[in-house]
Amino acid sequence: MKISPAEPLIREWRATGAYLPSAASKNGLVAETRLFLQAWHVSRSTEQARADLISQRLAQRSRATRVLIMRAIMARLAHWNPPEWVLEDLIIASSLDDDHRLRSLLLLHHARQETLLYDTVQRLIVPRWQRSEIQLGRDAVLAFLGELALQHPEVESWSYETRIKIAGNLLTTLRDYGLLSGKRNKQIVEPAVDDIGVRHLARLLREEGLAEDRLADHPDWKLWLIQPERACARLRAADAGIES
Repeated sequence: MKISPAEPLIREWRATGAYLPSAASKNGLVAETRLFLQAWHVSRSTEQARADLISQRLAQRSRATRVLIMRAIMARLAHWNPPEWVLEDLIIASSLDDDHRLRSLLLLHHARQETLLYDTVQRLIVPRWQRSEIQLGRDAVLAFLGELALQHPEVESWSYETRIKIAGNLLTTLRDYGLLSGKRNKQIVEPAVDDIGVRHLARLLREEGLAEDRLADHPDWKLWLIQPERACARLRAADAGIES
């Protein structure tokens, strides 16, 4: 009997499905996520870290607000059951005085767990960046949501007020993560991604079952505005321990 070679292991470590208006609820939560990671480092339990932040570590006075914050953080970093090395990398990033690595990793993981944020980067931010159109305001995001509504009934059902809130929060979230800069008038900027971040994403993709020869072509790199040719160069440099 002929034995077929084993199929590569495919892991589902990213969100799929309909767009959710949860994008309107919370921004990047960088400071709160840093506290969560530090609490996880102490307790070695995401659930215990969540409880610690709700009970005492978050500064928000309302318990209901603290619960909502932790719901968002858990959805981004814990509910998809990441391997321990993912949280370890995030913990190390949270301990650095320079927060660029933490913010770039949070952009990666938040976008992978929220389809609206992911597609906003891939279908709105990246094409504008490629055209050297770096200015980005709420009207552009509202227009993008209008385009999505033509194909996604869930977006069509959102009120105009909800779309305004979502558009503003998407902009704030991407600024928190370093993909945008500016307060009122925002510009697209390339986030700072070091070789640790490059190796982190490469390991994610490999463990999801992506073939080595397709690694640099994966759209996840574009969350950091890194095109395939540069992704290939960054991978080679990271493997060699040379900053590029």
